[in-house]
Amino acid sequence: MISSLRGKVSRVWGNYVEIEVNGVGYMVWMGKKSFGEGDEVKIQTYMAVSENDINLYGFENFEDLDLFKMLITVSGVGPKTAAQILTASNAATVDIIKAIGNADVDFFKKIKGIGLKTAQRIIVDLKSKIGGLGELNLKDSLPLLEDDLTLSLQQLGFEKKEIEKVVKLVPAEKRTTEDKLEWCLQNIK
Repeated sequence: MISSLRGKVSRVWGNYVEIEVNGVGYMVWMGKKSFGEGDEVKIQTYMAVSENDINLYGFENFEDLDLFKMLITVSGVGPKTAAQILTASNAATVDIIKAIGNADVDFFKKIKGIGLKTAQRIIVDLKSKIGGLGELNLKDSLPLLEDDLTLSLQQLGFEKKEIEKVVKLVPAEKRTTEDKLEWCLQNIK
């Protein structure tokens, strides 16, 4: 596992850089970068190994690397998608964390390759991991008579009919709102 590289940037193109370390050039995907050709750098890396490919993803700081690792734990989000999230609209790491904490589905839907369900899954799966941002930010205009589960599903963009059908089917052993919400997102049609 290659966890970091220290060397000279020999080439920059698109989202990639080539870093020469003791005569060996490493091609690294790196969306956010504040350096150019000829610069001496140290970057943190994540090595993604698949059946047909080995890729290095580079990050200038541990915060971006940690967020990348959290994103790839979400079902349906691979390293390429996580990398797109980190570079989308030059969003800062804090912006992505705020989008998760505020259940901002639209923030993720703007990113190429991410649809409604994946955006919802990112929010539900990572909300508890980022901590400190409270429960889903529910709109004040929603009726107060609704329960947290229904409000959460409405905030995530589901229609009332879809919500009513799936909420009736939630197993009794699902006690917390988060467990119920996760179950609903997996079973909503």
